[in-house]
Amino acid sequence: MRTTNRTTIDVDALGGLFPGRVATASELLGLGLPTGELGVRCRPRGPWQHLLPGILLLARTPPTRAQLVRAALRYGGPRTLLTGVDALQLHGMRALPATGPVQILVDRPVEPTDKVRVTRVRRLPEPVLRKGFLTAPLGRAAVDAAGALCVRDDIRIVLTEVVRHGGVPLADLRPWLSRGSDQVRQVLAELADGVRSVPQAWARAVLDDLALPSPRWNVPVRTAEGRPLGIADAWWDDLALAWQFSTPTSRGDLLAAAGVIVLHTPPARLRQVPAAVAQDVLRAATRAGQRPRPTIKAGKDRAIVGADVGADVGGDVDAGRGKESSTIHQ
Repeated sequence: MRTTNRTTIDVDALGGLFPGRVATASELLGLGLPTGELGVRCRPRGPWQHLLPGILLLARTPPTRAQLVRAALRYGGPRTLLTGVDALQLHGMRALPATGPVQILVDRPVEPTDKVRVTRVRRLPEPVLRKGFLTAPLGRAAVDAAGALCVRDDIRIVLTEVVRHGGVPLADLRPWLSRGSDQVRQVLAELADGVRSVPQAWARAVLDDLALPSPRWNVPVRTAEGRPLGIADAWWDDLALAWQFSTPTSRGDLLAAAGVIVLHTPPARLRQVPAAVAQDVLRAATRAGQRPRPTIKAGKDRAIVGADVGADVGGDVDAGRGKESSTIHQ
């Protein structure tokens, strides 16, 4: 107990007054707690601890991530918005864990610390309330997360998730990301080309040095009658060649049975031996170019009819040969 000229304070019960047991020093002083008491209780063996300048955790246990987030928002002051990976998680994105400094958006000068990454903007976006925290909108949170990341695959994971699963239009990201790092701009270019996964991005890099036309990405394939056969991760339309970055599935069997040449490449192989994968692709393209193209449909609406194509990639077409159903496993 501590008694002041205003009231009697049960210091040990103060934690219950503040969400997450996170309080500002000014709040505690405003309740009548003596200044010296704060210092005593935040000593190395004391019951409280300093989280950030002017921000205390009224507990001795290590702070949880939620407590760090709450402390960062209190540190930023009124109108501060949570952004970056912590905000992405509150929006339901789970591709990356929240580690490192908490990211906040502010519209006034705030000193960064080793626990808080501060982005100052002239005008804050409209806040979104998520589980009691004021957060930046999903697109803005993704932009800030990408800007703080150094590993290209992590940037790919974040931006791909918000586009593919979060429903954020690529156009909403481009104004900010176009001014980002070279890695961020490269990922933006990949997304603009239709790449929607990290393995697809690795595959795109494999193709950079090959004398093949660029494929389309994430292409639904159907029979001439419209029966779905599956979705090709990468698709060469003239060759009716599908590239899948997974283990073989029944859908791959359906594609092969319809005359599509299907190359399966596990993501680990893409990452570990890209030069060998490039040779796999060239061999598959050669086989696809040496047989008549099957009559199938690819894409959302456009009908694809059989044609003698692909000789420039795989050799002369033998018009006398029938359809070849082939799945290539690498």
